[in-house]
Amino acid sequence: SVNWYKLNEDGTPGVAFLTYIDGTGVRNSTARLSELGLTGRVSFLPDLTSITIQETAQPDTGTFRCAVLPIFPAGGAVASVDTNLTVIVLPQVTISQLPLTAYVQEDATLTCQSNSFPASTYNWSRVDGAALPGGATFFVGYELIIPVAVSSDAGEYQCTADNGYGTDTGTYLLTLHERTTPKSVAQTSKPETTKTGGVDGTPKPQASDNTGLVIGLVLGLLAAVVLAGGVIYYCRTKGSGSSKKADKTKEQSAGSQRHADMEAGTGRPESWEAPKPRNDSPKKRTGVFDTTDVIGPGDDDLDYTKQDLHPPGPDGKNGVNEKRNLDGYV
Repeated sequence: SVNWYKLNEDGTPGVAFLTYIDGTGVRNSTARLSELGLTGRVSFLPDLTSITIQETAQPDTGTFRCAVLPIFPAGGAVASVDTNLTVIVLPQVTISQLPLTAYVQEDATLTCQSNSFPASTYNWSRVDGAALPGGATFFVGYELIIPVAVSSDAGEYQCTADNGYGTDTGTYLLTLHERTTPKSVAQTSKPETTKTGGVDGTPKPQASDNTGLVIGLVLGLLAAVVLAGGVIYYCRTKGSGSSKKADKTKEQSAGSQRHADMEAGTGRPESWEAPKPRNDSPKKRTGVFDTTDVIGPGDDDLDYTKQDLHPPGPDGKNGVNEKRNLDGYV
């Protein structure tokens, strides 16, 4: 029988993915073919010893082993041979950004990639033959970084990929723009990206959102109005209370002064007037007390300038020569 294997990374053959047994025919391991990614792409040639792999890809690279086991005599030695398969993938340069949008006085980054096997090396140059900008460096081979670009750095740049089996070349068109507004300090510089063959990826201006500022101003105005209303209410209330308290204090002070004057016998209530003489009135009436009657000498002989007169008290008695507290009776 003829058996084909693909060695694992540790060198073991695993299960044969294709087998030919004389007189029986071809057998295959569906699971192993799926595992190796060879389903539908591998088959025996007419000699029933060699195989062919269609549409080879880079993952097909590896070591394949053909082992022949004699059927007769039984138990004969196994003969095998290993074949190394290397699938070469030629470079195909792809442009990740074309053209690259960059700004004067900022770093510019040009990117060149090729999915080649073995891996390619890269070389950068300017299409017009001029030297690369001063300070330009390669990063991981395929990125060209131009620090603090100036207007003269704009133009076409050429990237060439070479993996030893083939080469490919691509170009970048570097366009530098002047910023119309200063760049924010907190903003992180990131290269603009566009798809291959796209149009200029100039950033669109973004309208600033002032909603938060407007809301803050409105809330501040409302707070100021409420505070002003509270101050006015407090001042009115405080002023009214102070005025009433001052009037009450003044009234109490006046009453106390009148009380002191009456105790000293030198004062009279403001609303009381001295009695006028009445020659035809009796000296004293029974029942209702007349405030013009006094006890003493006759009316004709009464000297009102010397007599100490007081209004009657609450008991109806004449107040002659009697000192009473008249607070409350004015």
